[in-house]
Amino acid sequence: MNFGLRVVGVLATLLLSLSGAREAWAEDGGILVSGVEVVGNRRVDANAIKAQVSGVSGRVKSETINEDIKTLYNSGFFDQVTVSAVGQSGGGTVLRYTVAEKPVVRKLFIKGNDAVSESDLSEVLKIEGKRFVDKSKLHALIRKAVSYYQGQGFYDAALEYSTVPVGDNEVDLTFTVTEGKRYRVREVNLGGVKDLDVDDMRSGMQIKTYKWWNSWLFGTGRVNQEMMDADKQILRQYLLDHGRLEGTVGEASVEKREDGLYVNFDLTEGAEYKVGKISASGDLVDSSKDKTLEKIKTEAGETFNATEVREDIFTITDKFSDEGYAFANVVPNTSLNKGDGTVDVDFSSTRGQKVRVNNITISGNEKTYDHVIRRWLTIEEQQTYSGTKVKRSQTLLQRLGYFDEVSITNKTTNDPAVVDLDVNVKEATTGSFSAGAGYSTANGALFNTKVSENNLFGTGRRANLNLDFGSQVTNQILSFDDSRINDSWVSGGLDLFRTTRQYNDFNRELAGGSFTLGYPLEKVIGELGQDINTSLKYELEHINIRDVHDSASQFVKDSAGKSVASSLTPGLTRNTINNPMNPTSGSKQVVTVEFAGLGGDQDFYLVEAKNSWYYPLWNTSIGEFTFADRTSFGYGESLNDDPFPLYRRFFPGGINSVRGYRNRTLGPQDAEGNYYGGSKQLVNNVELIFPLINSAGFKGVVFYDVGQAYDDNQSIDIGLLRQAWGYGIRWNSPLGPIRVEFGYPIDRQDGERGVQTMFSFGAPL
Repeated sequence: MNFGLRVVGVLATLLLSLSGAREAWAEDGGILVSGVEVVGNRRVDANAIKAQVSGVSGRVKSETINEDIKTLYNSGFFDQVTVSAVGQSGGGTVLRYTVAEKPVVRKLFIKGNDAVSESDLSEVLKIEGKRFVDKSKLHALIRKAVSYYQGQGFYDAALEYSTVPVGDNEVDLTFTVTEGKRYRVREVNLGGVKDLDVDDMRSGMQIKTYKWWNSWLFGTGRVNQEMMDADKQILRQYLLDHGRLEGTVGEASVEKREDGLYVNFDLTEGAEYKVGKISASGDLVDSSKDKTLEKIKTEAGETFNATEVREDIFTITDKFSDEGYAFANVVPNTSLNKGDGTVDVDFSSTRGQKVRVNNITISGNEKTYDHVIRRWLTIEEQQTYSGTKVKRSQTLLQRLGYFDEVSITNKTTNDPAVVDLDVNVKEATTGSFSAGAGYSTANGALFNTKVSENNLFGTGRRANLNLDFGSQVTNQILSFDDSRINDSWVSGGLDLFRTTRQYNDFNRELAGGSFTLGYPLEKVIGELGQDINTSLKYELEHINIRDVHDSASQFVKDSAGKSVASSLTPGLTRNTINNPMNPTSGSKQVVTVEFAGLGGDQDFYLVEAKNSWYYPLWNTSIGEFTFADRTSFGYGESLNDDPFPLYRRFFPGGINSVRGYRNRTLGPQDAEGNYYGGSKQLVNNVELIFPLINSAGFKGVVFYDVGQAYDDNQSIDIGLLRQAWGYGIRWNSPLGPIRVEFGYPIDRQDGERGVQTMFSFGAPL
C-alpha cells in the first residue's frame, strides 16, 4: 500500500473512532485532545516519537494529524503508523499512535566481489550499527557502490540486496555484486564542435581516455555518471567562457565496444559573442559609473567570458561592502545583439542599507582564549562594516596554524542598520611529541626527539625543544616565541642552541643563543606593508672548528680553533603562503643582513635573500598540481683583512640545494680538490609537484636546479652555475616526511656521478 492510501485509511479509521467527538469535529473541524500516547515501539523511545508530533493537546485539526503521520513515516523508522482516538473517563480524548518498527540490520555481508576488496566496498556500503532497514537508503547505497565500481572501470557493475530475518525484528543484510567486465575509455567525442579547440575542451574534463603510460598512475580512463554530469557542466562553462552564450550541451552517452568505452557529448556551439557596451546601473559606488566599473576584467571588444563576469560581480560587491553595505547585490544583465554579434553587459547594483558591526562573537574555541582570536581581527565592534576587513581577518586567523577551519559570517539583527559577526573556528592539534630515527644522504643516521606546542595553553605562544643525535649531526635547540607580546603588535623570540656538525675534513661546533624582536610593517606604513614583518635579532655564538684532517684545505686548517661571534641581524619577511606544511599557493620572501663585530672575534657582514613561490596550476579530481620556484642568495664579506669565516661559508650540493651533486661538493676548492666553501651563493630550484596517491599523501616531483658558491675574490658569475634535473617521490607519512629523489647533473665533470640518489626519512629537510 502506498503512502497516500495509508494516510487516507488512517484518517478514515480516525473519523470512525471519534464517536464521542463527532459533533465537535463537525462544528469546527477539529477534536479536543488531552494527550498523546505511543504503542508498538520497541527500540525508538516513546518520548522521541512524541517530540515529532505537533498535535499533542487542545483543539487539533485533521490536517495537523495528517502532517504528524507524514513526519513519523519520513523518519525512516516505521513500516506502519495508525492513529486512533481513545476517550478518557474523566473527559477529553487521547490520540494513540500505533507504530510498527522496521527491522534493524544485525550484520552486513558482501559477496560476489573480486576486483574490489571487501574492506574498500564496506566503506562505500557503510551502514551504522543497528540501522533500520530503509529501502530508499539501501537503493542510495547501491547507486553509490555502482558509481564507485564504474569509477574503477567496471561500467556494467550491478548490485542487489536481500535480507534474512534472524529474530527480535532483526535481519542480516547481504549485498550481492555482479562486477562484469573491466572497460577502459578509448575515446571522448565532442560532436558538433567546429570552431572551438576540441583538445583544449577535453583538457578540462574529468573523463580522460586511457593511456598505458600514465592512467595507472592518475586513475584515468574510467567513467561514471557523476563524471558525465560534471563534464556536462564543465563543457557548458567552457562555451560561456568563449562567448558561446547560445551554445548547448546534451546528455552524455556511453557506447560499449569490444575494445572499450566511447563517451559521446553532443554540443551546439552557437555564434561567438563579443562584449559590446559595458554599463552600470542602480546604486553606484560614490555615484560614479567609472568608479563602480573600475578594475573589472570584462573589456569591450573582447570575447565574452562568463567566469570573468562572475569575478567582476565580486569586485563590485566588495567595493560596496567596504563602504558598509554588507548585503549589496549585483546582477549582470546581458542583452544579445545578434545583428553584430555583441552582448551588452549592465551591472545592476542594489547596495541595500549601510550597516555597522554590533557584536562579534567567538565560537568553537575550546582551548584558545577569545582575546588571542580577537586580536587578529582587523574589524572591530561598532565600526562600519567592511568586506575586505572581514576577509583579511579570516586569512590572518587561518595562517596562524591553530585552526583547521575558520569562518566569519554575517548575522542579521532586528535592526537593519546593524549586523553581528560570528567568528567560528575548528581547532587543530597544535602540540606534538615525536621520537624516532631517520636517515638522510645529507645528514646521515639521525635519532630525534621533538616536543613542540604552537599554541601554548591557548595563549598563541610557541615553544619547541628539539634534540638530534646522529652520526654526523647533533642538535640541541630550545626556542620560545610570542607573536603578540601582551596583545601588542610586538613579537619576540628566544633561542638557545648547541649544534655539532661533522664534515669530511673537519667538525664544526656552535653554541649560543639569540633574541629577536619583530613588528609588522603594516602598522607603520599602512596597506603597502601588508604581510611584511620587520625583525631585529641579536645573536651570540661560540664557534669551535676542530678535528681538522691533514687532507683538509689550508683555509680550513687556518680556521681551526675557538672564536666568538656577536652579531646583529635586521630582517624583512613577507609571507602569503597558504599552508606552511603543504604549500600550494602564495609566496614567502626573507631578506636579512647580519653584522658581526659587536665584540667577539668575528668581523663581517652577510646579506641573505630567499624567495619561495607556489602557484596552483591545475586542481584535478586526483589532486592539485603545483609549480614551485625557490631562490636563495647569499653575499658575505669580511670587514677586516681576514677571509670570510668558515662557519658562515656556503657549500652547495645535496638534497636541499643543487640536487644531482653530492652534499657540499660545489663551490671553491683548493689545488688538491678540497672544498672550503664560498662567501657568496646563488641557488635556484624549479619544481612541478603533482599528486600520486592524494589520499595517502604521496606526491611526485620533477625538478630543475642551478647553483654555485663563489670565493672571496670572485664575483657571482651566472655562467658558472652548475645545473641538474631529476625527479622524486615525497610522502608525508605518519612517521615523518620521506623524500626519495634522483638528480642528474647536466654539466657533469670528471669524477662526478651520472646520477645522485638522495634519500631523507624523518630528518630535518
